[in-house]
Amino acid sequence: MAVSSVNLTAPAGDPVATDLVTLRETVGQVFGSVFFGTLLKAMRESELKGPFGHGGYGEEVFSAQLHGVLAERAGMSMQHGLADAVYGRLARQQERISKLQMGV
Repeated sequence: MAVSSVNLTAPAGDPVATDLVTLRETVGQVFGSVFFGTLLKAMRESELKGPFGHGGYGEEVFSAQLHGVLAERAGMSMQHGLADAVYGRLARQQERISKLQMGV
């Protein structure tokens, strides 16, 4: 099964699948924060603010929080490339760990 086709819902009662779903979400959040978060931070700190389209003080205060949420969601929606390679490697390790904890 290709890593990009991983379903983000685990069958009930399957602890290994539950661990893999949690791992997939975590990898997506980390990649989103690292890659997209850095991009959005640079954009936010840019001096390219014109007289139109700037949200004022409210945007300055809350834009970092909004960008954090957007970065995590963007990372979780990635289904190819480096994030999948990292997930594939960690998934094999997580399967072994989960099975050892279950005594299988």
